[in-house]
Amino acid sequence: MKKIICTAFVALAASSLAHAEGWYVGANISPQTNGHIKYTENGVTTERNEVKKATPFGLFAGYDLSPVWALEAGYRTDSGSTSFDLNPGYQLKARVNTAYLAARGTWKLSEDWSLFGKAGVGQGRLKMDISGKNAPAGESVNKTGLYLSVGASYLLTKDVALQLELEHTNKLEHDGFTAKTDRFALGVRFDF
Repeated sequence: MKKIICTAFVALAASSLAHAEGWYVGANISPQTNGHIKYTENGVTTERNEVKKATPFGLFAGYDLSPVWALEAGYRTDSGSTSFDLNPGYQLKARVNTAYLAARGTWKLSEDWSLFGKAGVGQGRLKMDISGKNAPAGESVNKTGLYLSVGASYLLTKDVALQLELEHTNKLEHDGFTAKTDRFALGVRFDF
């Protein structure tokens, strides 16, 4: 899946140099991630909140096939890891990345406002590392599934728009650890 997304980004970037009309790129940012973990050791269940939060951000690029439909590829990641203190001397760091390829439909409400929805396929990756004396090796899990998004866009200029969206991809789970990947994102889109 990563190779497909990377190839799509390279194709989008290379094609935009030759013929930019219809192409767009953008970036977005989300509120810092909150989290808590619950684990059982020797029959005792312990719950911990995060000690360090990550700020998710994303990049996307697409091509308008018509005034209503577009094809879009995107990548989002955390700007660092969300960290949790475990037993004294140990810390868990978790990081989530997601890549997607989706069809985007846009419905104009007025000259400036529009609504949009995206549906496609996304692949998420959860990477976990525990630091401390004799800590186990880091682990990661990948999952491919449905990617969905709904949002609203406001045109600032002819080629620049602000957008707010809610993105959904499948949860990532590993040995009782669950990372939810749904998020609100505030972004900017540049049309060529």
